[in-house]
Parts: sequence; structure tokens; C-alpha cells
Amino acid sequence: MSYSELSKRVHLSAPAVTERIKRMEEEGIITGYKPQINLAKLGIPIRALIECEVHRTKEKEFRAILLTYDEIIKIYNITGATTFIVEVGTKTLEDLDDVLEKMIDYCDTCTKLVMRMPYDNVLPQHIENFISLE
Repeated sequence: MSYSELSKRVHLSAPAVTERIKRMEEEGIITGYKPQINLAKLGIPIRALIECEVHRTKEKEFRAILLTYDEIIKIYNITGATTFIVEVGTKTLEDLDDVLEKMIDYCDTCTKLVMRMPYDNVLPQHIENFISLE
């Protein structure tokens, strides 16, 4: 969204919004900007969340090997028996199975296919509130 549009939403001038965004960047609240990519249009229609219960003593090795997989979208290191949740994107179910086969020596997995993502946004209302309260 443009600074002009944001300024209208928070009832501030565009220069005030620009200054507040610049300050949030300097303070590390806004850490960067990146494109949102439609993987399906790139020929990667299958998205899955893989819960990984890593075998004892294999976590460091598993973490390193994950970084070599081209299919990885995100890696969450979480608490509980499931050590990681790994989001992957593949062209086919066979490709997804290949990813799972690579993981088998390191962890037990539980895979969930993403059917659709009805909401995929990073808290836009909080940014608007932060800008208007400064």
C-alpha cells in the first residue's frame, strides 16, 4: 500500500507516515520488504506442513540438511515433541514423497497438505495502529 493510502487510513499526513515508517525501519520493527509469490503459478501447486519429531542426537544434523532442500519455504523450530514444522512446496506428490524420504533417517514425520490459505497476511491492523499511536 502506498504512503498516501496508509496516511488516509490512519488519518495522518503522508510525510508523518513516511517519517514513522522510517523510524520503524531504523528500530528494527520493519526488517525488510519482499515479494509475495504465487507458487501455484510457478508450477509448484502442492504445499505441505511437515511435523518433524527429530531422533535424539540428530537435531543439529537435521537442521543443517534442511537448508539444502530446494523445496523448503519456511522452517519453524518449536517446543514440544515435534521439534520442527517445515513448510514445503512441490510440483507433484511424488516430489513431496522424495522430500519425506530424505527426512526419514533424521525424524518421524506427520504431513498435512495445505488445501487453501484463506488468510495470509502479517498483522496489517497492528502496523496501522502503531503508526497512528506514535
